[in-house]
Amino acid sequence: MPSAAVSTFMVHQEVLKLYRNFFRSLREVESPSDRQQLQKWVQADFRKYKHETDEVTIRNLIVNGERALKELRQSLALSRS
Repeated sequence: MPSAAVSTFMVHQEVLKLYRNFFRSLREVESPSDRQQLQKWVQADFRKYKHETDEVTIRNLIVNGERALKELRQSLALSRS
């Protein structure tokens, strides 16, 4: 089992990866105002939990974020077709 420091580092990396993936996906939003609004939403949501330290809570937030990212990507794919 990984040490607490390694586990914390890995969770931190997952959060950063999720954040980057949101912004990569938001590049596909055509409307600049919609894109900016969505970027603010993502930033606000991540900032809201910035000081969360409970690893279980953070992992649940990651799962919810991944679900939201998947829905965003599906919506973007539908809007392109």
